Amino acid sequence: MKKILQPQDWGLQVAPDGELMVGDHAAVALAKEYGTPLHVLNEILLKETAKNFRQCVESLYPGKTSVHYAYKCNSVPAVLQMIRSSGLKAEVMSSFELKLALHTGHKGEEIVVNGPCKTDDFLRECLENQVRLIVVDSLDELKALNEICVTEDKEVDILFRVNPDYTPRGMNQGSATGSRKGCAFGLDLKGDEVRAGFTLLQEMKRIHFLGFHFHIGTGIRDPIDYSKALRCLAPLLKLTHAAGFVVKIVDVGGGFAAMTTRELTSRELLIYQGFERLPSSLGKDTDITFKDFAREISNTISRYFPRNDLPELMYEPGRGIVSSSQFLLLTVHRVKNRPGLRKWLITDGGLGTVTLPTFYEYHEVFLCNDVTRPRTEKVNIIGPVCFATDVVYRNKLMPQVNPNEVLAIMDSGAYFTALESSFGFARPAIVAVNNQGHRLIRRSETFEDTVSRDLLNRSAKTKEV
Repeated sequence: MKKILQPQDWGLQVAPDGELMVGDHAAVALAKEYGTPLHVLNEILLKETAKNFRQCVESLYPGKTSVHYAYKCNSVPAVLQMIRSSGLKAEVMSSFELKLALHTGHKGEEIVVNGPCKTDDFLRECLENQVRLIVVDSLDELKALNEICVTEDKEVDILFRVNPDYTPRGMNQGSATGSRKGCAFGLDLKGDEVRAGFTLLQEMKRIHFLGFHFHIGTGIRDPIDYSKALRCLAPLLKLTHAAGFVVKIVDVGGGFAAMTTRELTSRELLIYQGFERLPSSLGKDTDITFKDFAREISNTISRYFPRNDLPELMYEPGRGIVSSSQFLLLTVHRVKNRPGLRKWLITDGGLGTVTLPTFYEYHEVFLCNDVTRPRTEKVNIIGPVCFATDVVYRNKLMPQVNPNEVLAIMDSGAYFTALESSFGFARPAIVAVNNQGHRLIRRSETFEDTVSRDLLNRSAKTKEV
């Protein structure tokens, strides 16, 4: 059965006149007060989701657990502080994100560092801030890290990121981070890089191996995919034992789906981008929850380790935490109807500015002025840029929409703000809504913001360097 989404699936309400509501606040009124484009953050839902994930993990695994939110997914400082207040720690991949984690209150011991391109300067910064773990992505990185530790008299705990060569069924290749052929991430288990890593480690006295890290993709909707990927633990544990090391931590990464949106499969993506045929719905109905993921992963880990010697189990969720707690408001400024062809809804935010994930993901779209208005026509929703591919969605089934009405693009919490750009227009504001009211947590970008890094009108007397 196909899932027909309603505002209640995001913790929202519908007023008697059909208006979309966030608690006591009408989405149209928020758009009018703050302007559009505008991201609206449901603060209560965000905190509840983060807390629920942590509690599911803790309650279903008999050993020690740790949950590290993936900063790349949504790095807005106020959002990060809300997630931290719910008991989640930090997973970062760059110097910027490390500074951000420290800025929002995390101590180094709460931070896990990931990523395939850790420069020597970044590795030094991680050591200086005494991060808890560095997830080593390659043999070259391991050698560089060791050289830095020897030169600067430092020690560090690490995990090996392993590429398990497993891709969940239907996942498009752009998301398949566990694919040996399609993704460079991690040590190649089948290519014997893990064994080579252990050989190097045996001569490295300042680097302490604690376990393994896996990450198989994003938007994963079936818990079984994790247990299938974790089958590689059997050969890994044999290698570890033979090399004289012990696994104290298993990090299963992230990728947990938000059940109100999904990535398009490879086939759907080709059909949509090639023939403009957008899926008509979210797809198959599912009642999978965080508890189902946590139970499956816990049971799988427990099969590979004695109960009295379980490793610490780490998670790095991103979109599953933040996606559904935020939506994006766009105003329809113009409507163009070409008889015999199609209708265009021209909005103030498109693919080039604030909605890049709609290129490869299915997101629900509501008419904020009247959610109950019947969906009767397929339209193209486009943005404001003079660029033909500035498209939010092609052939999206919608109600009849009039100029000056407001659309809500749901699930803008994951990767929307991370991937937005200043393509001809300023980046939008973000307003948080809770029981006490609403407040700006990020103001809209100004002209001064956009040119603040540029060096203009330098005096002729200024000495050139």
